[in-house]
Amino acid sequence: MSRIGVFDEARYHWDMQPEQPNPLIRLFLNSTAVGFALSAVFVTGIWLLDIAGIHTRAARSDDAFLILFILWFFHGLLFGAVQISYVVWQIGRDDQ
Repeated sequence: MSRIGVFDEARYHWDMQPEQPNPLIRLFLNSTAVGFALSAVFVTGIWLLDIAGIHTRAARSDDAFLILFILWFFHGLLFGAVQISYVVWQIGRDDQ
């Protein structure tokens, strides 16, 4: 007898917790975390050194937190992308 349309549990076994995460996902998450950490250091330096008068202008504004968040987020995307490309570039090099 055919089992068409019947769910066979033995055939469809999904492991919801794999033993190790995919190395590309781990590479992406690690590089992104490093990029956002570097962004936090960079934006803190910009803020404390008052480069281009950002601190003084933001201090007069009600949206100082928004300014900091936008600076941190977009610099984090930039530094994360650079970190990912650097790691991929290092993978492709010959170690001789």
